[in-house]
Amino acid sequence: MNTTMSKLSVAVRKPVIKIVSKPTPVTYIGPGRAKEAGRLLKMLGAKKALVITDSFLHQSGLLDGVEESIRNAGVEHSVYDGVQPDPTFAIVAEAKKACSGCDAVVAVGGGSVMDTAKAVAAAVANHTSAEALAGMLKVRRRPLPLIAVPTTAGTGSETTVAAIISDSATHSKKQLLDPKLVPMFAILDPELTVGLPKHTTAHTALDALTHALEAYVAGYADEETDRQARIAVRLIFQYLPKVQEDPTDLEGREALLTASFFAGMAFTRTYVGYVHAFAHTIGGKFGVPHGLANAVLLPHIMRYYLPVCYKRFAELGRMLKLGMPGDSDQIKATRFVKLLYKLNRQMGIPNRFEKFPASAIEEVIDMAFQECHGTYPVPRYFTREHARKLMEAVCAKEEA
Repeated sequence: MNTTMSKLSVAVRKPVIKIVSKPTPVTYIGPGRAKEAGRLLKMLGAKKALVITDSFLHQSGLLDGVEESIRNAGVEHSVYDGVQPDPTFAIVAEAKKACSGCDAVVAVGGGSVMDTAKAVAAAVANHTSAEALAGMLKVRRRPLPLIAVPTTAGTGSETTVAAIISDSATHSKKQLLDPKLVPMFAILDPELTVGLPKHTTAHTALDALTHALEAYVAGYADEETDRQARIAVRLIFQYLPKVQEDPTDLEGREALLTASFFAGMAFTRTYVGYVHAFAHTIGGKFGVPHGLANAVLLPHIMRYYLPVCYKRFAELGRMLKLGMPGDSDQIKATRFVKLLYKLNRQMGIPNRFEKFPASAIEEVIDMAFQECHGTYPVPRYFTREHARKLMEAVCAKEEA
């Protein structure tokens, strides 16, 4: 799809996007709030719940409080802990089998767990496979009630309309997009994120920052999404360095969860952009974790947007008190983009994807353009030449 047709497609979608209802989960925030899960299941009248998680979280004891609350509420439950990073349709199918006889789902984990749980809840209620629900607005019946308890602060999946599932056959990522996928409840408990490794904390927070910034510059942005994105950006820059210094900082951990939540609300209304399009492709083909892929790409693509987004970036620069009070918008905006590069260096983000060979550049561009063009309301379109230069800057260095 050429640039003109892409712009037309985005323009046609805009009024529809604005009127589609996007629910917000009932949200509980604070240390120890994960133990609300049992009470919420009882309130729903659930007889049996499936807790979806991964094996590490299950074995670490992080689920103990959630499971105890479910037992105390008198609700039967079982646990599926087979979720892997970048979950496949096969994993969703396996979890769906484990959900037999259940009338509610509790997701405890990161973005992969959330996406699996959302796909399972929808597939069970619609008596079909997750593959059949891939695409936009294909969830006819309301999914099983879902309680989302994130253990990372990044994807914002506890408040979004999307579930991202990997297709093993094509080595690509497919999106299930429907407002019905938004969980009924979200519980943001910072105690569950204290044990995260520093690199995971960084990758997930930078994933949330990507959501916020792509929402902020999107063609579908409005006053409400701008407010949500600004909150997320401010909290991440304020608290991520503090949490990396002191991983037990509950105030900082709660702030990052809150940032992820607000960024999720913002991009669920605006969509994302080139960062996600390239990150989905590189992640799907070469096994790069999603947050890391976003982090590597984010400063480069925001710099590409700079000529058409300098006023927007200047607003963020002023919010973060960058530079001098009398600096022009161009200077403020440039300082903000430079700050993105600086944050990556502070967080130990590599400059390149070591698993992404230069020989795959053209295929990656094709797949990213196919995902983005006509769907994502980006502020500035890449020419193929510009995209090639970007990919050459981030792909694996060829041996001399």
